[in-house]
Amino acid sequence: MAGAKEKLAAMNARAMALYKADGKTMTAFRGLMQAANREGKVSHAMKEMIATAVAVGRGCEDCIVFHTSEAKAHGATREEFLEVLAVAIEMSGGPGTVYAAKALAAFDEL
Repeated sequence: MAGAKEKLAAMNARAMALYKADGKTMTAFRGLMQAANREGKVSHAMKEMIATAVAVGRGCEDCIVFHTSEAKAHGATREEFLEVLAVAIEMSGGPGTVYAAKALAAFDEL
């Protein structure tokens, strides 16, 4: 079974292939990502942890790995990450625990 680093590389490769196939849409999506992550009152790490929590609730494994990687790159601590995962579990119940465990495993590996 592939680890978080391999999953992240594979997801990035798929995204690049989609960008090459439809650059206009992917450029627009990238603009949305940049706008949502602009400088503001909420730190980049917290924004990425929020995105991870949404991904946990939605059950999107690629999103979990991507946003976990970004949260960690922006300085999120394991303790902060666990608190945000607790909220994701609260809001998504049993399925959230499954995906929260995957997010924590990715955080620890990355």
